[in-house]
Amino acid sequence: MKKTGLLSLVVTAALALTVLAGCGQQSASSQKKLVVGTTEQTYPNSYKKNGKLAGFDIDVTNAIAKKMGYQVTWKVIGDVPGLFGALDSNKVDTIANAVTVLPARKKTYAFSDNYAYDPGQIAVPTSSSAKSVKDLEGKTVSATLGSSNIDLLKKYDPKVNVKPYDDRNGVFTDANNGKVAGVLNQRQLLRTTIKKQNLKLRILSDKIGINETAFPFKKGDAKADKLRTKYNQALKALAKDGTLKKLSVKYFGEDITKQ
Repeated sequence: MKKTGLLSLVVTAALALTVLAGCGQQSASSQKKLVVGTTEQTYPNSYKKNGKLAGFDIDVTNAIAKKMGYQVTWKVIGDVPGLFGALDSNKVDTIANAVTVLPARKKTYAFSDNYAYDPGQIAVPTSSSAKSVKDLEGKTVSATLGSSNIDLLKKYDPKVNVKPYDDRNGVFTDANNGKVAGVLNQRQLLRTTIKKQNLKLRILSDKIGINETAFPFKKGDAKADKLRTKYNQALKALAKDGTLKKLSVKYFGEDITKQ
């Protein structure tokens, strides 16, 4: 009887463990998926480190997904127009790549709450005589293709010419080598890239406008609307518990999550 009772207990325990394991597998397999597009070329928002995606936008997105109970699948696309094309064709749910909220974009996309604010500025070679953006009138500066800063500069001073680049490294190297009069981008990206690559560039003090960063979603889409609502709830929670500020300081050395 004792052996029979012991065997029964062992069998019962084994069955219980099997059931628990099955529940765990079911939970993992049934976890909601989130497909997010990024360029992997926008340091320090989205880049590759030791073969893996890293950056401010990457960490913010992963933190949001964790709050929501979602699992992130990353889709790397090399340029901003391609990212929005993927969003239009439902290949991604949203974009995490320092996306700026612009009037033209708001006509097509519904944005989450802003999670970062960064002024657009121009960096020129240290040997340049330019002291302000006005000194660059009639000259050409480089900018990443599809960058929101191009529109900001056109409004701020349309007399400065812009040369769009597909190559995100080229926008900096050509400015550093004097092939163009300067490079146009967000201040924090200019700072971190100049420091990381030890470039002979300095940033002009003029702020051509403020980039309000948010996550874009398809407009008028019921599924996207629900997801955007969840994003906003998660962003509020991450702001409240200090996660957003902590990640900002980690990547930028200051809190850019508040205007």
